[in-house]
Amino acid sequence: MHTATKIIIIGGGIGGAATAFALNRAGFDVTVYERTSELREVGAGIALWANATHVLKNFGLLEDAISVGNPITNYQFNSQAGKELVNINVDRFDLPVLGIHRADLHRLLWSNVPKEKLVLGQLFERYSHVGDKIQADFASGLTVDGDALIGADGLKSRVRTVLFGDNPPIYRNFTTWRSLTDCIPSGYNSSYIKEFFGSGKAFGFMMLGKNRMYWYAAAKAPEAQPDSALGRKRELEQMFQDWFPSIPELIAATDEANILKTDLYDRIPSRPWGKQNITLLGDAAHPMLPTLGQGACMALEDALVITKCLQAQSDPTSAFQQYESQRFARTKSIVEQSLRSSKMGELENRYAVALRNTFMKLMGTAINNSFHSIHAYRA
Repeated sequence: MHTATKIIIIGGGIGGAATAFALNRAGFDVTVYERTSELREVGAGIALWANATHVLKNFGLLEDAISVGNPITNYQFNSQAGKELVNINVDRFDLPVLGIHRADLHRLLWSNVPKEKLVLGQLFERYSHVGDKIQADFASGLTVDGDALIGADGLKSRVRTVLFGDNPPIYRNFTTWRSLTDCIPSGYNSSYIKEFFGSGKAFGFMMLGKNRMYWYAAAKAPEAQPDSALGRKRELEQMFQDWFPSIPELIAATDEANILKTDLYDRIPSRPWGKQNITLLGDAAHPMLPTLGQGACMALEDALVITKCLQAQSDPTSAFQQYESQRFARTKSIVEQSLRSSKMGELENRYAVALRNTFMKLMGTAINNSFHSIHAYRA
């Protein structure tokens, strides 16, 4: 029996679900409180690199993930016309890399957690300490207590705001669009993630499980810029009309209603992540840009490490301090590398773009080694 028996988790996304799975499996009494009335992960794909499939293997979920995912062997960077700049072999570990729909991963995690451990429609408002217990109050009037509280409530974390004040995340000058389609471009190798860099814009696509294509686009833009009067699809068709032929083909084959648009934010890495028996996890603790595809992977790593720390320490405050000290340098590095990587996409001058493309080709080995070191990590 764990001394820190009862764990409250705020937020039911990938990080909250993975933590609930891991803690429940380890014998903790864990309940997740999610503000939405319906739990869903909308139409987006993610790459689960070897550092993340290691976590799924530890959870006993890797085979299930493989069955709903698509194997990835190469990450290819190209010019906007399709000329290869760098081709990274990501299939160099004893663990697979998978392209997977967020909703499939989400379902996989939740299907292994008892239904009563998830409480929907509960907006977290505040916490208070009652002796060595933590009490959480929700907008509905619900009050619950536990031995520890984990804020896994995303980029604009309410738990973080209550802990440290309203310090907004930093807009990084990019808007992104994402969607799914059944269209598979001719000549496409399904084991490749393909990314294309142009002038202040980028586009990428990869195959997910169940023969679905996931694509994503990014462009420099003011924060909260409204959609074009043309609509998202037509705007994207114009933005990418003279790019590699598969790109306009994918956009044309996509239902406009399924195109998601999101501004990109992160935070400057800082400590602490919590106070006493409260801590943060995933994007609530260390939001990062998606340029390295590590956001969900970091949340999975967090879930495994925080569970190990709570198992090793009878006092949740000590466990959370240990978790933070183990995770901070790793996540700080990924946040900073993701930001540096985004700078490569900001270039708009055609001479600067040509220089960047040449630089990427020359630095292929170094880029390969950098990716290898990120993916070789084992939580």
